[in-house]
Amino acid sequence: MTSVLSLSVEHLRVIVRIDGDDVSRADDNDGPDPWHVLVPVNRFAATGEFTTATIACCPSCGPDCFAVEARIRREGDVVRWEWGRRGARWEGERRTTLFDAGAYDAEVARVGAEHGWETPERRAGRLILTGLALPPRIEGVKVHADGADELVVWLEEPDEYQIFVSVPWDRERPDESAAEARALLAGPAARWPAQWHSIKALREDPPAYAGPSWRPTDWF
Repeated sequence: MTSVLSLSVEHLRVIVRIDGDDVSRADDNDGPDPWHVLVPVNRFAATGEFTTATIACCPSCGPDCFAVEARIRREGDVVRWEWGRRGARWEGERRTTLFDAGAYDAEVARVGAEHGWETPERRAGRLILTGLALPPRIEGVKVHADGADELVVWLEEPDEYQIFVSVPWDRERPDESAAEARALLAGPAARWPAQWHSIKALREDPPAYAGPSWRPTDWF
């Protein structure tokens, strides 16, 4: 027997319901920020390989503190979820739920196409990072409005560098601001107005890199 998945964005949290039961807010948890699961890639999308999406997390600290995760894989006409608390010690307590693949795909596509929850900042961030062609090994992370006229695009070269690229920002023109940022980031990395910070150095000498001078503290 298959179950029915329902996804919604409520108060800037993605709420997951299975057969009508709210599994995101069970046990005093909350749903993840849409940015963690819908942008720049919809992590609920099912493929032939296992992927992972957070479906519940700590209401105060987010998934870095505590998370319930779903391991998602398409298997013919169904989509399999193996879900439960994150971490190897909870492996034996994970539940398995099957969804009809057609209905599942439609629900995932529907929530991914709804952007009514976006602020101008979040809209610009989605438009900048979704499908952005970056140099090899560099990934988009987040986007943050730093004051009234500047966006900071957070990129990473995993295990090597955090990269903060400053681009012009007009809150009244998020689409145009995003287009200008994408055009800039499409050019050579050597020409980006960027600050590069070594992740290795951070791990080896945390006090020297612990302040807001290297990492914004109020990113969504």
